[in-house]
Amino acid sequence: MIRANHSKLWVKFSKYYTKILIGFFFSSIKYEGEYEEKGLPILMISNHFSFYDGFIQILLNFKIFKRRFNFMMLEKELSKNMILTKIGASSINKGKRSSIASLDYAVEMLQDKENLFLFFPQGRIKSIYTKEFTFEKGLLSHILENTKNDFQLVYNINLINYGTKLRPDMCVYYKTNTINTNTNAEDVEREFNSFAKSCFRKLGVR
Repeated sequence: MIRANHSKLWVKFSKYYTKILIGFFFSSIKYEGEYEEKGLPILMISNHFSFYDGFIQILLNFKIFKRRFNFMMLEKELSKNMILTKIGASSINKGKRSSIASLDYAVEMLQDKENLFLFFPQGRIKSIYTKEFTFEKGLLSHILENTKNDFQLVYNINLINYGTKLRPDMCVYYKTNTINTNTNAEDVEREFNSFAKSCFRKLGVR
């Protein structure tokens, strides 16, 4: 597997590049959520609907969580864009024996209070109008079963609202969830779906 190799220079560059990119295509970013700083590593679970995913979470992290940003992508894609390791990308080779090393790496990331690890439970891009999320099996269960230290679980749903504007608003919703030793992947999937539905209701989408 390919591990992240953070560079302060590239992380700083990613912040300003992302602000310019999102600012060009969106009228505004509206953040709404709840978060209490506890000095713990963070696992963030987000919907996956567009090219902008990842950039949105980079901004959310800089604004709210202020952690070292980590995310995982397919090894064949990351190997073509190794510069992404400088801003926190690591790889996974799904269906291969080497994927166990990637799962263990995710657990390792959540042992450091400076880290935030981003997880897209759908595994691939789906419609922004998806309201019922079915989590891919494997990564989340492995994390919950093997991470022995405390960490915070953050749900994140990002939606677009055009209204009467030429450029839409990006609506970024987030919520911190408490976990314990009995929390399992099915619990998290159910609670994430409940949170997603509440976000759609806030935009008047039924």
